[in-house]
Amino acid sequence: MKEFINRVQQDGKVDTTYSKVRECLRRDILSNYFAPGTRLKIAELIKLYNVSQMPIREALQQLQGEGLIIIEPHKGAYVRELDEKFVSNIYDIRRIIEVFLTLESLKKVTDRDIKKLFQTQKNYEKASVKRDVESMLKCNSQFHTTLYQLADNDEALHIIEKHSQLINSLRLSYGFEGNRVEEVIVEHREILEAISLRDEKLLEKAATSHCLNAKANLLAAMKN
Repeated sequence: MKEFINRVQQDGKVDTTYSKVRECLRRDILSNYFAPGTRLKIAELIKLYNVSQMPIREALQQLQGEGLIIIEPHKGAYVRELDEKFVSNIYDIRRIIEVFLTLESLKKVTDRDIKKLFQTQKNYEKASVKRDVESMLKCNSQFHTTLYQLADNDEALHIIEKHSQLINSLRLSYGFEGNRVEEVIVEHREILEAISLRDEKLLEKAATSHCLNAKANLLAAMKN
């Protein structure tokens, strides 16, 4: 309990915002502090995390949206099983939408956008040298978000964002398998080359490969 309280306190005051509670609750689920199938009772969470009822309820709703927990009427919330099938399904859905958004970005991408993408990729590569996974994930999100926002499709972007934090959390928990970090660098460069050339077919191939390889790598990491 003390470890959690230290995470949600700042300057001696408890941060009762649902986002902080959500992040910590997500971390505790992924670390298996709350095992799959565990009932998440609001009264117990309030006592454990030393926060009020509202941020707990809001955090549970958000994590249900991510697919991390399941809330059933008259039964409450419980931790879902994060098995390989669940992760595989998420990636299959994301691949279709991510490739679509990436291709759509070609219609509006400017030289300034491309310059921004190259800079973000440069930052990713700097972080990779230090094996700073959190910074790498942040740069990776910035890289793809920059592209996806150009597609100007809020609904598709919402679906992508729904599980983005969950995937990043899984990456922090399981890490990268094999030479995935180096592979990401190569794949991002291939995407950048295709965008710079405004080559739709080359971009589709690069984006699809990037998604499939990311899925395979995380599934492999989860098995080990």
